[in-house]
Amino acid sequence: MILRIWVSVLNILSKFEFKIADKLNETAAIIVHFFIFWIVPILLLYIPFKYISILSILIALFYIYVLFGDIFLSVFGHEKLEKKRGMIDITTVSEMRAEIIGALIKYIGGVISFATIFKGLQILLNGKAFVIQDPSAFSYFDMLYYSLVTITTVGYGDITPTHWISKLFVIGEIMFGLGFVLLLFTMLISLYIDIQRKKKYE
Repeated sequence: MILRIWVSVLNILSKFEFKIADKLNETAAIIVHFFIFWIVPILLLYIPFKYISILSILIALFYIYVLFGDIFLSVFGHEKLEKKRGMIDITTVSEMRAEIIGALIKYIGGVISFATIFKGLQILLNGKAFVIQDPSAFSYFDMLYYSLVTITTVGYGDITPTHWISKLFVIGEIMFGLGFVLLLFTMLISLYIDIQRKKKYE
């Protein structure tokens, strides 16, 4: 059931991006993608209405959900979806490099989305989601920094989650980061083996 929902959502997004790419170009499709899922949620955080940050969090959560599905299906395979998204027939190093760059962009997208969620929680919970050593107000950059420190499991301790909801999302980001690295390595090894096999039988 969950797998079917993931595939359906990714298919819809793929069709939407391909339509934009057909009407304009691939660069425009990428810009629209980044604007909707990266920029819009950040801008919503600065609207002077507390509960609009819920929408920002929901968009960021949806993007993370899509990332999980995209990465999972890329590694463990779903042939129809992979064919549609161009992940089958990777036969050259340049195509593999493009796949790696795409994976890194998704990783950055995860960092930004979690930072958006953290900032939104800080607004919703009246500044009680996280505690910072510096008593000055939290900026989005502080949350972006904290998101990067968390996903890489460095953890300096200068910003601390204090509410159970914020702790839950921090756990989610750590799992996302570790799982992403594991799946990325799996994907790279799989791609490398496929390329070597195809070269062998040419």
